[in-house]
Amino acid sequence: MNRSYNKLVRDKIPQLIEESGRSYNSRILNEQEYFDALIDKVIEEIEEYRISSLEEEIADVYEALDCLIQLKEYEPMHLDYLQLIRKEARGSFKEKVLLIDVEDDTV
Repeated sequence: MNRSYNKLVRDKIPQLIEESGRSYNSRILNEQEYFDALIDKVIEEIEEYRISSLEEEIADVYEALDCLIQLKEYEPMHLDYLQLIRKEARGSFKEKVLLIDVEDDTV
């Protein structure tokens, strides 16, 4: 009986499947498919963390984000700079503020 996944997996997963004596089907994604799969993977890992609160799931989020950063050829130090600029201009999320609504007379 085959179990369907159709999702991006870590590089060593096929090897681990083989070592367990099972067979599998896979393919290599093109750049656009890889980008889309990484976005899906970040969302998947965040949802898994929401459910479990395990550090391992946050580590998986970091790994998927790191691959996304590499794919887009973003400079990590520049991202750190952008993060700092945005934090200075708008703050962080540490004060736990939930914005309920804003009166807007321009409508």
